[in-house]
Amino acid sequence: MNRQEVEEKINEVNANSQYVRVSAEHPLELYLGRNEAGYPTLRYNGNFQPTKLVGSDLLEIKQVKTANYDSLLFCYISNENYSLFYNFCEDIINQTSQYQGSDGYTEIINRYNQWKKMFYRSNKILSEGEIIGLIGELLFLKEFVFIKYGISEGINGWSGPETAHKDFSYKNEWYEIKAIHSGKNSVSISSIEQLDSDINGKLVVYVFEKMSESFLGITLNQLIDEISNCIKLDIDREKFYEKLKQVGYSYNEVYDSFVYKATNKKMYLVNDSFPKIRRKNMPIEIGKIEYELMLSLIEKYKEE
Repeated sequence: MNRQEVEEKINEVNANSQYVRVSAEHPLELYLGRNEAGYPTLRYNGNFQPTKLVGSDLLEIKQVKTANYDSLLFCYISNENYSLFYNFCEDIINQTSQYQGSDGYTEIINRYNQWKKMFYRSNKILSEGEIIGLIGELLFLKEFVFIKYGISEGINGWSGPETAHKDFSYKNEWYEIKAIHSGKNSVSISSIEQLDSDINGKLVVYVFEKMSESFLGITLNQLIDEISNCIKLDIDREKFYEKLKQVGYSYNEVYDSFVYKATNKKMYLVNDSFPKIRRKNMPIEIGKIEYELMLSLIEKYKEE
């Protein structure tokens, strides 16, 4: 079942406290519908001993006991960003579609625990510069880091959200990621420490062209969803969501209107001769420096 099918099934329900089963073939009794207040709800019926669960200001969790069964209900109580809830339902339904055990409740709860960090409300909307900056780091994580270092080590070494000096660092290797709009010929270095190191590293520059909303390009929400689906271990997914939270991201449909095409990616070797400002060469009276690098003038450091 995909997100659109989840949405259609919920919209089939016109009355409160009404549900339709996801599928007669699904091994668990999962239902989509609306709770007594009319909020979109994913419901599981079974026999289980309830455990304490904490919802959020977006997702209310109810556990109800009847004469014939126990019910676990996830109720989406926000009036916006329904796609987040539809994605959650899609994931729960699909990830349990082949379940052969006898404890569907625990299986669902374990899956919810991987999602719960996504169900928090943030009043902050990332700026466009922050959006493409995060997209650049996430693309690098997905297309380079996961392949070279593996998912667990890759996520652990992603320190961009933690405002560390380097965006990615692994033993004696480090990477600083920059994202710019097409047509721009420079990147901003916001602190001395971003490129300052006694160890050779890499400066990676992504070039993005902003497209119309109808273009099938890169969006922040979709990229995060794709990466999340690549992560198999619960602890890794939890770390990933926590780092997104640190950078100020919470799911919002407004990000779907920022669509990009990645037109270029360049990687430069940052060695001793690379044009950079070193802390050891600066007077101690200078606290902070920001500068720009002209990309057309550092071509000789570009790696294929």
